[in-house]
Amino acid sequence: MLLNPGKWGTFGPFYCFLRKIAFHTVDLLRKYFAPAVLLCGGLLFLVACANQTPLTGGEKDTEPPKLDSTLSTRNFQTNFKKQEIALYFDEWVQLKDVFNQVVVSPPLAKRPVIERRKKSIRFRFDDEEVLRDSATYVINFGNAIVDLNESNPAEIVFVFSTGPYIDSLSVSGSVVDAYTGKPVEKALFMLYENTADSVVRTERPFYFARTDRDGNFTISNVKTGTFKAVALVDENLNYKYDGQNEKIGFLDTLLKVLPPPKPLAADTAKADSLALVSDSLALPQVGALPDKVRIRLFQEEAPLFLKDRETRTYGQVKLVFSREPDSLVFGHEDIGQKVLVEQRADTVVVWYDTPADTTWKLFVRIDEERTDTIEVEQRPRDLFLSGSRVKLQAERGPKAEEIHPDTSLSLNFNFPVGGVEESAFILSDDSTKATLTVRIQKDGENPRRLFVRSAWKEGRSYTLSLLPGAVTTFFGISNADTLVRTFKTQLRKDFGSLTLRVKDLSANKNYVVRLLSSQKEVFATTVSGKEEAVIREGALAPGIYEVEIIEDLDNNGKWTTGNYDEHRQPERLFRKALEQMRANWELDVAIEPTFE
Repeated sequence: MLLNPGKWGTFGPFYCFLRKIAFHTVDLLRKYFAPAVLLCGGLLFLVACANQTPLTGGEKDTEPPKLDSTLSTRNFQTNFKKQEIALYFDEWVQLKDVFNQVVVSPPLAKRPVIERRKKSIRFRFDDEEVLRDSATYVINFGNAIVDLNESNPAEIVFVFSTGPYIDSLSVSGSVVDAYTGKPVEKALFMLYENTADSVVRTERPFYFARTDRDGNFTISNVKTGTFKAVALVDENLNYKYDGQNEKIGFLDTLLKVLPPPKPLAADTAKADSLALVSDSLALPQVGALPDKVRIRLFQEEAPLFLKDRETRTYGQVKLVFSREPDSLVFGHEDIGQKVLVEQRADTVVVWYDTPADTTWKLFVRIDEERTDTIEVEQRPRDLFLSGSRVKLQAERGPKAEEIHPDTSLSLNFNFPVGGVEESAFILSDDSTKATLTVRIQKDGENPRRLFVRSAWKEGRSYTLSLLPGAVTTFFGISNADTLVRTFKTQLRKDFGSLTLRVKDLSANKNYVVRLLSSQKEVFATTVSGKEEAVIREGALAPGIYEVEIIEDLDNNGKWTTGNYDEHRQPERLFRKALEQMRANWELDVAIEPTFE
């Protein structure tokens, strides 16, 4: 063993002491034992002082372990019988992340045992595992097998067939998110021989592959046949679709994998051929032959149900749903009450005012089959009225007290607005003290909001005073005190303007055109019955914007996801990032959307 005192730090002097003894020993041996001189002299080369340079270890190992095919279980066997698969390498190896890296297709019903033995890897089937008849199996070890020093992966794929031949066709494609259009990594692409719709919930796929970081996949060693093709983000790793918690995607047609046609010339040969087969025909017909399969992944809309209810406060019933409801129908037991419905995302507030203190029932029809009944408990109306005050709610955000000179000032109240007295709205210019005429308008979507317009000038500060009696609420309560709101108008030159010219639309379809900033909606408009549309917006803050155009097939004014059981694909959309908006800038953009 080579002595290296550089590793011993402060023990260097000890080695120098040994060196002196060695020299003395050599003198004795030279005098009395001449044959041993060479041996002891070699000791001088093994002993070093503490200031010598330690060994570097040589160049970094970049070579992966090499498979020894003479010792390993033979690859590409036919008529394979269940047995232990042994893979021998030319160096010691180790296993890493076996659960995620090792993929077996078709998937096994039982988890196999994969273990290391010195320079070999052993793959052992479960005793209860039954291999499929006449099926080609592919065991892809991914990056699970690595060497000991640098973790260089040995990319090993083991293929065998339980039938008389190895299937050699392949299916390639990509999986993207239906809404964002971005590739989906680690999604399953699965092929089923059983083409029933229920198969995704009841059976494991016959073939499958996982997508890479670019959303691409390839299934090799596929046999000729017709398959149902489905993509899935398998949250619980059971190779089955378990409902709305998992994302799914599917082809509208069956996928037929065909052997390559006999080429007319050498350069026309293809490794395999794919055909789309309509699943609505008794006799499948072969359509176009796509080179790649593309599936859009979506998450089905969660079922709508009432999660929570609150009736403790007189005048309002708060209902919280599992998601934002689309079309609720409200009814109530008639006791002469007034009722007003306000929706805030997944929460609905039912405002009410009864002529007398009593209990009554509210009915919420979720769909044709489900209606919830809420018993509204008796609450003291007089106590509520005596303790209530009309209040202005502060706007949120750093720019809440600044508005564009061409927009309205919004006023939000704590109760729905019943009526207004415009003469009690006093708007004054802080610099000139002049009083301006105002126009008041109720918000058609939010019953607690008013819009105030006036001929205000840019770069000015204003004060709006709501004198007592200016606002009367749904409950008949008026503001008893003067409510004050101060704000400032911004400069037009600090904003940019946008003109969108959207072309190549279908006059037979509806579209929703949205402008987004940091994924938040700036504005949205609908387009229908037109092949072209021009949209203008003149008060955009500097920043990065994106245009989103939705092919609104159900005409609900928003993007609608897909549904597997209804064979409904998610609505298609188009996105385009715009040139950065600058202050005092006019941006004119022409868009010809392509929907994939």
